[in-house]
Amino acid sequence: MRIIKIAIALLPVVLIAGGYSREVRSDTRRAGAAPALTLATADQLVRSASSGQYHALRVFQGPHGLTGVVVQTADTPPSTSVVWISPDDAAIISGTLFDAGATDLNQAALMDLGFRLRPAQSLQRASVAAAHPLVAGSAGPVLTAFIDANCIYCHLLYRQLMPYVSNRKVRVRFVMVGIIKPDSNARAIAILSSGDPLAALKRDQDAFDTAAEEGGFPIQGTPRSPIAASAVTANNALLSKSGIDGTPAFLYCSKSKGAVQQLIGLPQDLPQFLADLSTDPARECRTTSE
Repeated sequence: MRIIKIAIALLPVVLIAGGYSREVRSDTRRAGAAPALTLATADQLVRSASSGQYHALRVFQGPHGLTGVVVQTADTPPSTSVVWISPDDAAIISGTLFDAGATDLNQAALMDLGFRLRPAQSLQRASVAAAHPLVAGSAGPVLTAFIDANCIYCHLLYRQLMPYVSNRKVRVRFVMVGIIKPDSNARAIAILSSGDPLAALKRDQDAFDTAAEEGGFPIQGTPRSPIAASAVTANNALLSKSGIDGTPAFLYCSKSKGAVQQLIGLPQDLPQFLADLSTDPARECRTTSE
């Protein structure tokens, strides 16, 4: 998106806009209040600034006189995000707005307005039988991981995690999606359509072609279950609704945060990450189905 990048003299939040950052004070409020700027005017500004690549879906009152705009691309599937319009309605700021507590106000607004699921909501949806989650392990807190069968980083994750699973330190709930390559969807469906999907996932990872970045489970010759196909489609939609744009991605209960958290990409320190896993507060993180 082509955006006019400006520095506005606001009172303290952490404002990061297109590489420009500034620390300022925050008077953050929840999204939802009606702004003076109309949706039609905001849409015209967004379309003009982005050469028609984005359009406005919703406007809301932001902090410090800014107007928040939920924007969406024309892609399939579309991408939804937030931009901010200056108090004089003359410029659009593309970037992430943080408050003094390091809260991502872009994501908070999308969740407040219903365009994004909160991590706890995503975890609930990823845990239901319709998602066909594949649970590996018999003890320890449950880590939910979205993976693509053709994802090289998911492969690295799988290899790193399984020793902890074998040692009963963690259970992993693998949720299959198909987003990386043209045949990712078909490979995910093939794995879930097999008689033993968890064994099929292991076969996919054991035979993973790291040079080609291709999973090893065969697509041809495996019956495609309509139920499995529906599950992968729904899982892909859940990934998007959760604001996740890549794999692997995680949903988990955190000891330090005391809440369900979301992480995209490989943890920088896997042992430390796993040590923070908890069986509370969400029942989906427990070792039993109680």
